[in-house]
Amino acid sequence: MSDTRLAAVVREIRAQLAGAKDLNPETRRSLETLVQDLEAVVQRPPGDTAPPEGLQERLTDAVRRLEASHPVLSTTLGNVVDALAFFGL
Repeated sequence: MSDTRLAAVVREIRAQLAGAKDLNPETRRSLETLVQDLEAVVQRPPGDTAPPEGLQERLTDAVRRLEASHPVLSTTLGNVVDALAFFGL
């Protein structure tokens, strides 16, 4: 997945978050923080491969928490986890 594709997935997560009216405030804040960290990864300078500490683990945890209640958002986050692993991040 290219940086361009990762940026598109991050935009999709933002859109899904905006449409997820039934998220509790704590989950929403957690996901917003994850999205901000993902945006930082997308905007990083070429050659900078260090994502924010624990990003992949936090994404994986979010995927597990959302699987039943928000399957589409969970799948999108799972795609990001896969993309980060592909990039070796």
